[in-house]
This record gives sequence, C-alpha cells and structure tokens, in this order.
Amino acid sequence: MSSTARIDGALKMPSLGPDVTAVFSGGWSAAYDWVADRVVTEGAPTRIPLPAPFDRDLAGALPGQGGFAAFHYVFKDDRYLRLNASDSLPDGSPPADIASNWDLPPGWTWVDAVFAGGGVKSRFAYFFQVDEYNRFDWTTNARSPNYPKQFAPNWHATGPFTAGIDGEIPGQRSFSTKAYLFRIGRTVVDDEGHPIAPGLGRTVFAPIYARYDYNTETFEFTVTDPFEVVTQWRGLLPLLDAGPATDVALDWVARTLTALAGPLTPALATAFRNHFAMTETTIDVATVKARLEEIQTRLNAIPDRFQWTPGMRKAARTRQDTLTEVGDMFSTLHGPNGRAAVLIHEAVHFTFGADTDVPEWSGATIGDNTFGIATDPDTGASLGAYADLSTAAALTNPSSYAAFAQEVALGSDTRFGAGRPQE
Repeated sequence: MSSTARIDGALKMPSLGPDVTAVFSGGWSAAYDWVADRVVTEGAPTRIPLPAPFDRDLAGALPGQGGFAAFHYVFKDDRYLRLNASDSLPDGSPPADIASNWDLPPGWTWVDAVFAGGGVKSRFAYFFQVDEYNRFDWTTNARSPNYPKQFAPNWHATGPFTAGIDGEIPGQRSFSTKAYLFRIGRTVVDDEGHPIAPGLGRTVFAPIYARYDYNTETFEFTVTDPFEVVTQWRGLLPLLDAGPATDVALDWVARTLTALAGPLTPALATAFRNHFAMTETTIDVATVKARLEEIQTRLNAIPDRFQWTPGMRKAARTRQDTLTEVGDMFSTLHGPNGRAAVLIHEAVHFTFGADTDVPEWSGATIGDNTFGIATDPDTGASLGAYADLSTAAALTNPSSYAAFAQEVALGSDTRFGAGRPQE
C-alpha cells in the first residue's frame, strides 16, 4: 500500500523549537525537526487546534513578513484566519475573505494551495488555483503586477507537477531556499508499496513531492515512489496517517457501542458468534461493551504514549500501559482501513492486554484468499485458527475487537488488518 496523507501546508512553530515545522494534513498535524531530520515523536499526531472550519483540510498556511511578522495565516475555501505567530492560535480577529484582502483577481474565490516564498523570493506569498498562480508582495501589501500567470512555464515545472499542487513544506536551515511541493499522485504499487507495472498491483493515490529552489528557479528532483516518500520524510507520514486512522477506528467503535446499547439483532448475534464464539444464550454484551469503552478511551488519548520508531519490521507494537509505536510499515503496508484495525488491535494491547494474540486471518478465508494457520513469530508454535478461539480467549484477543467493531459498524465481516492490509 502507501501513505494516503495529503500535505495541506506547514508553518514554522517557534513554540516547538527554532528549527521545527508543523505539517498539516486533514484534521491533524505533526512536527518535523530539520536538525534531527525526522519527525518530533512526542505529542504527534495532534488535532489542529483551530476553530471550524479551519480545524481540517486547509488550503495552506503563511507566516507573515515585514510589518506582518507577528502573525500567521491559515486558509480554507474562500476565507482565512489570522493567528499569533508566537503560539499559532487565533488572535481574536474574525475570519475574512481571501480574494479582497489578498488582492486576488475576479474569479479567485477559492485556492488549491497557499505558501510562502523562500530565498530571494522571501518577500512573496503564492496562491495557486489549478494551473495558475498569483504572487502577493508583502512589501507593497498587494498582488505583483501582471498576475495571475501560468504555473508550469514560469516555475519550469515538469512531469506530475505542472498543475494541481496540494501543499508545501518550506525548507529550513541549509534548505531555506527550498520548497517541497506535494500533491497526490496515482500510482500502481505492490504489497510493500513499491511501484510496479500497471495490471500487476494495486492502484493507489499517494503523496509525491518535488523540491524547488527559489534562488535558481529550478525543480531539483521529483520523488514519485510512494515508498520512498515515506522513508525520506522520516516518521512524518506514518504519524499523519495515524490521525485519520484514529478517526476511522473511533467511528467503528462508537457505532458498535451504539448498536450494543440497542436490541440484539440477528446481525449483531452473528458478529458475536464470528469473533467471540458466543451464541445467543451466552452473549456477554456487558463485558464486550466495557472493553470497547476502554479501547475508545485509549484511542481518544492519542498521541499520549504514542510515537514513530525507526527501523521497525512491523506496522506497530505496544507495551501495555506504556507505549504504542508505529513504524514506516504502518503507511507502506496498510491502507486506511487496515491502519484503523491496527490501532484498535494496539489499543487492546495497551489497555487490558492479551494473553492470546491470534490474527483474524488465521485459518480463515478473507475475500478470495484462504490463509494458513498463524504461528508465533518468536517460537514458531501454532497459534491455532481464529475460528477455534474459545470465548475466554477471544475476550482478550486484540484482533477479535478490531474485527468485531468492523462487522458491526460496516455491516459485513470485512476483517481489515494484517490479512487484508491494503484497503
């Protein structure tokens, strides 16, 4: 699979450190440290702490320049919100119209991307719409003459970056003249997330990026391999993928808890039988409900005791009541639903533990694939078939809760997870 994070924009965050950039994606953000050349592992991902609608899916962000250096600006649809640069929180002024306040031409009632110039172009801000852009000059507080212009010929863009920029991460320190431009690209990948010939793998829509230098006005390189995008931005995309995965997991759990509060339907009874080996006469709603509430509490606590760890050979791992770690494989192996299943699985490990850890695919047929019996990764001993778990074992089995929540919330026994990761 591949990351599915859309990079919406970024801002330098003095409160996090002199060389740290907060990167926004959907409703979440993660901080990147340019000195360490990796994500800041503590406190990420975090929800964007701004009022709606600026709490998700931003069009971009700008640091103020010159007489406006005390402010940051975030953009969404046809409006923008002014923030204090010191803490990147609203300064109290109401949202305002983008076009009239940033001197955009008629018809520019929305923008695809907004970001600041760097190097010799630091006095400018750039507003993008499809294949055109406007340049705003901080020194005159107005649009530069003769804009808008076509993006591709004026930025010497090639390949997939001739139009449709989603967002930008500004370089810092020795990269201060660079802009890292992101967009979602369509690629065919194998199960490990590497590009493969069409027809041989899975079509994904994943982030790709290019590096542009403002001083030389050149695109220096483009990275279109989704696997490389994840590994080159160390830890950033796994944490940004963890944000929406948390939202999906919480949605499944909330819908399941709602169902458990109602009457026992045939569909609910089937889910209890499939994942907890309970019949209609042995169904224990109270225990499953209480444990799902523990899972919900843990998911809501993310990013508490949650981090990216380099070099992991698995998507995630957890030490009970101590720490959950995700690695690059959280993004490169799993799709959005697979990641949500992983987070529910790890929440079980974090909370009430697991004497048993039998994956939902062990001895099962999922989609068109029939799987063998899982073995213990350390000892090689057989773990047995998922369908053969006793009720007592299933009640402490992480995969049972992930699969049960999916079936109740989605209406079918989907079993997203290690056996069906790429979805």
